[in-house]
Amino acid sequence: MAKRKTEQQPLDDLEFAIGLAGNSGEQPITARKAGGLSDLELCISPALTKPAVALRNLAKALNLALKTDFLETDLDEIYKAARVRNGTVEILHKDYFGLGDGVMASFGKAIKSFQLTLQGPDAASLEGKAWIEKYGNSPVSGIFNLLGRKLNLLQEFEDKVPDYVEQVLDRLEAKKVIVNWNRNEWEIQTTLVGLDVVIRPKEKPND
Repeated sequence: MAKRKTEQQPLDDLEFAIGLAGNSGEQPITARKAGGLSDLELCISPALTKPAVALRNLAKALNLALKTDFLETDLDEIYKAARVRNGTVEILHKDYFGLGDGVMASFGKAIKSFQLTLQGPDAASLEGKAWIEKYGNSPVSGIFNLLGRKLNLLQEFEDKVPDYVEQVLDRLEAKKVIVNWNRNEWEIQTTLVGLDVVIRPKEKPND
């Protein structure tokens, strides 16, 4: 008896996300196949669910947003991953990713920050990376730019990061990846050294 031929889908075309276990022998159903990852509806309100759950859901959603094959954002190029740590969600800057935590990590990040300054103006930002790519490394421009930013003569990239994060969460809510997103429930800041983003629930959210 001739064997029936079956078509095999190339591995590059296969898309898998959160797998749902089925009966033995059945092909798993995935969230991406079911709804293009737009049906997760993760609650991120610390007022409507446990804060720990809201933080975990927020980190999951942000990690999805940082995947370039899912949702293009302005943060994709410079931030690598999100994690829950010490009652906050941290979004880790790729230039400082892997340096760890603690006092020695802060020292390493300070050295890395100085190295980036010698590459050119605001080298850890989107605009700075674009400038360096166009004009090449320029330590003098980097140092003058740093002085201008610290003297508040120039707008710093970290001042705009909270707005970028808000845009990402707005997009995720529109995609129904998250629900109950309320800007007034969260504080969004950047770390002094390393430019990681720290998102924490407000103790008393504003109306």
